[in-house]
Amino acid sequence: MSTSSEGINYGPVLFQYDLYPEKIEDHGQAKKVMSRRGTFALKETSMTEEEQEWFIHVIQRLSELGYHQVVPLYPTKHGDYVVRSGNYTYYLMPWFSAEPRYEYDKDELVIHEIGKIHQLTLKEQDFSQEVVDYSFQYLMQRWESRQLEMERFAEESERMTYMSPFALTYLSHFHQMMRLAEDAKRKLRDWYDICHSEQRYRSVLCHGQLSSQHLLFSHMGEPHLLNFERAVLDTPVRDLAYFFRKAVHQPTWTRETGSKLFELYQRHIELSEEERYLLVSYMSFPEPIFSSIEMYHNQRGQHSQIELVNRLEKRISAMRHIREFCDDILSLPLPAKPEDEFFEGEKEDHM
Repeated sequence: MSTSSEGINYGPVLFQYDLYPEKIEDHGQAKKVMSRRGTFALKETSMTEEEQEWFIHVIQRLSELGYHQVVPLYPTKHGDYVVRSGNYTYYLMPWFSAEPRYEYDKDELVIHEIGKIHQLTLKEQDFSQEVVDYSFQYLMQRWESRQLEMERFAEESERMTYMSPFALTYLSHFHQMMRLAEDAKRKLRDWYDICHSEQRYRSVLCHGQLSSQHLLFSHMGEPHLLNFERAVLDTPVRDLAYFFRKAVHQPTWTRETGSKLFELYQRHIELSEEERYLLVSYMSFPEPIFSSIEMYHNQRGQHSQIELVNRLEKRISAMRHIREFCDDILSLPLPAKPEDEFFEGEKEDHM
């Protein structure tokens, strides 16, 4: 009987579930636990006590709202849904497949499922000028700081006697990236102005790390989302921006793919004008390029110039896809504005 993986003994944790494994396979943060009772997934993560309580609340609240496509949690023999051991928090789930039994498009399924969650939890918040002002100033200052660092690296590169392949590649696209940064800031100002004009702000339950990697399939072939550890109440744009910035890196991505996915989401919730501007501003800012510069400074000893250049070129190509996609988002007709178009639900304790 094996109760360990990479030297960690999971026996005491699994004992809380009266589970005695015959074998444990390491799949990153998820451990595949095989026993006479069946096959399970033990998730190993880091959460504070407050984060654990929120995580469990989110899963239970979604079930109360009628959403049952979350990978279920198994309680311990004491009725707890998480087990704390050492520096980690653990929870147990059924072992579901990452691959669909049928010919499904995983990105479409993810958008469909998050659209349902957003629709169920949609709420019009009381407009707060202070919150909007803070969000605007925080993002603008962060982006201007990023932009300054990118400009500084361009100046350093130009002073090099022998320019590295990475620096040469970066400089050849620098002005294009600066235009994207300026456009992102303009769109953020548009969001800010419309928010003040319309005096409205909507929130939903955001998954927090939305991607096709967090979609699994039950033994019946039904799609289920997992990994709600970073779930938060925020604008729906938060999930969409995170999802699309990852999706554009896929080799199958096309402009038509993006439009189809966005329209699929809109069947659940139609983004308002200011939400579209916020989404476009988030996606347009060349944050991935800034991250490539950070990696070049901090990890170039761990990667070859070819690896660094390839990573940079892929991110530049992805930013081009995003630019086209953003044009399509802003060109679509805006939803009608009935007097009462928002979800009338509970107040601050909706989730």
